[in-house]
Amino acid sequence: MSSEDVRFLPRGGVVLPSSIGQIQYGAVPETIKDTLTTPEGVPNIFVVPRHFFARDRGILLAELEFPVYWNYFILGKRTTIVCRPDQQDTVAHVLAEACFGPARPDPNEFARPNDAQPDLSREMRYFRYDTRLGRTTQLSDLVDFHVTDEHGRVGLRDNVELVHDDRELVLLEGGKARGRFAGDPTVPPLRDGSHDAPRPFQRPRLGVTVIGSGHGFDPGNRTSGFLLWIDGRGVLVDPPVDALDWLAGYDVHARHVDTLVLTHCHADHDGGTLQKILQEDRITLYTTPTVLSSFVNKYARLMGMRRSAFRKLFDFVPVHHGEPITLHGAHVVFRYSFHSIPCIGLEVSHGGKSLVYPSDTLYDPDVLIRLRDQEVLTQERARQLIRFPAQHELILHEAGVPPIHTPFTVLARLEESVKKRLHLVHVSAVSIPADSGLNVARTGLEHTIDLQPSMGSAVDLMEVLDIMSHCDILAELPASRAAEFVRATERKTWPAGTRFIARGERGEDFFVIISGQAAVYKNGHEFKVYSSYDYLGESALVTDHPRSADVYAKTELTALVLRRSDFLRIMRGTRLLPRLAHLARLRELPSWELLEGSDTLKSLTPSQRTQLQTLMEPVELEPGTRLDHEPVLVGEGRVEVLRGARVVGEVGPGALAGDAQAIFQSRPHTFHFRCCTKVAGYRLPVEAFRHFLLHNPGVAMRLAHSLTGPA
Repeated sequence: MSSEDVRFLPRGGVVLPSSIGQIQYGAVPETIKDTLTTPEGVPNIFVVPRHFFARDRGILLAELEFPVYWNYFILGKRTTIVCRPDQQDTVAHVLAEACFGPARPDPNEFARPNDAQPDLSREMRYFRYDTRLGRTTQLSDLVDFHVTDEHGRVGLRDNVELVHDDRELVLLEGGKARGRFAGDPTVPPLRDGSHDAPRPFQRPRLGVTVIGSGHGFDPGNRTSGFLLWIDGRGVLVDPPVDALDWLAGYDVHARHVDTLVLTHCHADHDGGTLQKILQEDRITLYTTPTVLSSFVNKYARLMGMRRSAFRKLFDFVPVHHGEPITLHGAHVVFRYSFHSIPCIGLEVSHGGKSLVYPSDTLYDPDVLIRLRDQEVLTQERARQLIRFPAQHELILHEAGVPPIHTPFTVLARLEESVKKRLHLVHVSAVSIPADSGLNVARTGLEHTIDLQPSMGSAVDLMEVLDIMSHCDILAELPASRAAEFVRATERKTWPAGTRFIARGERGEDFFVIISGQAAVYKNGHEFKVYSSYDYLGESALVTDHPRSADVYAKTELTALVLRRSDFLRIMRGTRLLPRLAHLARLRELPSWELLEGSDTLKSLTPSQRTQLQTLMEPVELEPGTRLDHEPVLVGEGRVEVLRGARVVGEVGPGALAGDAQAIFQSRPHTFHFRCCTKVAGYRLPVEAFRHFLLHNPGVAMRLAHSLTGPA
């Protein structure tokens, strides 16, 4: 098949033409948006790739949920799925979980039942009933599996066959090869996410930045998700795919956003969650036990991990229907909406202001009353769903196609004073009826909605404490020293282009960046860039050597500044001062350059590299040395990779000679290592390295990938 015949989809995957229609190989999240607007439309034959997951991007390569929805609910036909025998159970399980919800809700979630609680099983059965069939929908109504034989061969129809082996996908018609595609389906790199955003951005005390307002079938818009700001800290709510790249383009650092709310496990809502989990720093996930179980079931299977191992990738805070919690100082109540699978919305109040987001829900009083009368809903459950949350200053509400979404006509009947505070999400702007008075939420940092709550004098203190908690060395300060740090620091701002550290000068200050970027220059060239929560300037203070580089404010820069005498007084007597002295010595060696040039570690952020540098111990090893206990980052030489007694590979400079997954999960090692030559590099003490991996689980995944391939 010539390159002209193969259509490379912008979001990833390829489409091959055949006499029985388009065949799509690989399906990344939102891939349906690439085919919806084409003359051929959405394919109904999909080939599952060899691997379900692209670890480097943190996205699925077999996100079949939305093509299956489209083909069944819009076109009324089944989707053909071609896969290997060992893949069928995983694909079927994931699709069933997404389409129909969990087999049963978490049994411990409603330990104290009352009339206001939802009967999730009964509600899911209601949505699953298909009036066209006169029964509940089964997965076999939606999909038709075609499983390859031991040679990778499978027949479709009309004498069309596919051969899918370890090397390529071959399309056969009448026994003759019409075309082939070698290797795995394409996954394009992240696009440049830079934006022309106003700077500096003052993170709200209570507000919302909408990242996307579209739905899963909207080709022109990013799917719905937003950033909830509480006291300047960001909480991601259902982040769309590549939302983190989008935020980075606005210079919103990943560590500004260490908390995530997952409302439910449809692909247009959970697609970016795993990306965030695998990014820098460990996240805290807020959702209900039932929604969490679905999320773990889905992604643990697709990543080929045990559920217990997958759960180690993030921290979990369970929330319960109608029970208030405190989140970053705000009062938050989560409630189950009325949707085809378990789905939660949230109400947030802080400083006298409030907002509400019900997430995906069917809000239609007439329908809800009928379901109450049919005893699908209890009296109190129906009353809560029927009452529109008009009391809030900001209402983010979905609208779409019933029976699982809110009809436009219902929202159009709301009072004008309510519609002025109503911002629609999960909607295509072109579908909003004219003269309805309804408007789509505007996306982008420049359109952030700031509710401007009244706040007390503790706000500045909370900001400093937040910065300390996200800076690895400051987070370890004893409480008494932390209080001294808060009292001794001052806040300073420099315009873009300002040099605030000069090479050769005596070090007088320690800096922790609040916002903006700082560029380090050596020999007239930009060497590295620091951003929010990174620290710098400590080497000259602990060694008493002159500054070794010039540092400029690359953008407008705001930082906490601590004078030399205060810095040394606060650090003296703690274990942090020896660590910083060790870091200063490492920075005189080519350790940063080694990390920057490593194929597996070059994607580390400056903060992650700094954290690793504090652990690295220079070492020289003789040929034949076994590295069974502590991993080594190879600087020079070659190291064999062994599985049992068998050599399965070899690694060189820039590679980690160590079983990162075994260290991360505290389990017996699958791989072992032996020096082939003399090796110079850096030993990583295993317990300290495990601590680093637990706080940076994405690094553990990438390091495991470097040994095991793209599975």
